[in-house]
This record gives sequence, C-alpha cells and structure tokens, in this order.
Amino acid sequence: MLLDGRWNEHSRLNDSALAAELGVSRTPVREALIQLESEGLLACDPNRGFYLPALAREEAQEIYPILWSLEQLAVFLAAGSAQDLRKNLEQAASRATAASDPVAALKQDRAWHSALVESSGNQRLIEITRRIEALTRRYAAALLHDSAIAERRAREHAQIAEALATDQPARAFALLKMHWRAEMEEVLRALEERGAKLAAVGGADRPTGSKRTRAAIAGKP
Repeated sequence: MLLDGRWNEHSRLNDSALAAELGVSRTPVREALIQLESEGLLACDPNRGFYLPALAREEAQEIYPILWSLEQLAVFLAAGSAQDLRKNLEQAASRATAASDPVAALKQDRAWHSALVESSGNQRLIEITRRIEALTRRYAAALLHDSAIAERRAREHAQIAEALATDQPARAFALLKMHWRAEMEEVLRALEERGAKLAAVGGADRPTGSKRTRAAIAGKP
C-alpha cells in the first residue's frame, strides 16, 4: 500500500486502523511499521507516531548510485547462460509493455530489474537490492507518470538485455548506470518543479516540522 502511493507525504499511519483493515492484531502491524522505519520507508516521532517522510533531493542522490552499483555487481555474478538471462528479461519486459496503468507499469519495470538481480544467485545481494529498490520506487511512484518515461525504460531494458546476450558486460554496466541516472535526474527535476510550485503558493512556509524537513519538501539542500 505504501509503495502504491496510497498515502501522501507526512500522512500518519494508524496501526489500529491498519490492523482492522488487514484483519490482524495490532502487534504484527506495529512490528511491520517498525521494520519499514528501519528500512527508511517510514519515519517515527513520539508525538506523531509513524508517518510517511518527505521525498528529499539528498536521499535520491544517495540511493540511486547504490542501486545501479548493486545491479552492476549482480551482472558480474550472474550464473547460467546469457541466453537464459535474456529470455527471462524479455518475458519481464513483455509484461511491463502490457501493463494498463502507471502503477502496474512501474511494478513490472521493477520486476524486470528483479529478474536481472536474481540471476546473480546471491541471496544477500538480492535482499539488499530489494530494500534499496523499494526506496527508489517511492520516488518513481509519486513523481513519474509520463508515457515517455515508460518508453525510455523499455528501450533501455532492451539495450541492456542485448548487451548481456552478446557477451558485452562492460556495455551492460555502462547502460545500467545510464538507465538509473536518467530516472534519478527525472526525479530531481520533478522535485524542483514541485518545490517551485509550493513556494509560489506559500506551501514552503507552512508548519511541517523541522527546517530540514521543510527544505526537503521544497526540493532544496
């Protein structure tokens, strides 16, 4: 629900309401919220409880390079034949093309990347990458709904798969970095545009917490 964009930034998550909706007790819900906080997807303070933190330029600039580096490592460690990997990636790409809405398209896009990382056979790498990817998905889900972006992703996926299938790992490494850097730059531009709109209507001056939090909302360092 969090990654599907159900809640806006600063929305408070009520564990009792979530427990009732999910049909479970409060204990597992609270444990899940604590886990999500430890992974950086939620924040918590004594007065507000758990809430969705603001999207911040600094975080985006930190997490995207980590993600493309992890995927480059996965390519280096990839087990099995290049043709099998290409087949798996092409199947994931076809599902992404058939997605009917931006949320579904983003899920399928990330499924393509999961298939790439899973080819490494390294379970610890897969788990670490999954956590970092979840952070980037929150940015993408909140900000990116342009059909041109989906087309770019599909085109670059095909180029990466081709490089892997033709035994060009160095080219695949470079393409992966370019692929994720393009999304990072799209996110940063969207944050800047949103910050400018908030400032124009006085949104940057509303009481939202610390100076650092207000700067994050405005897309400023």
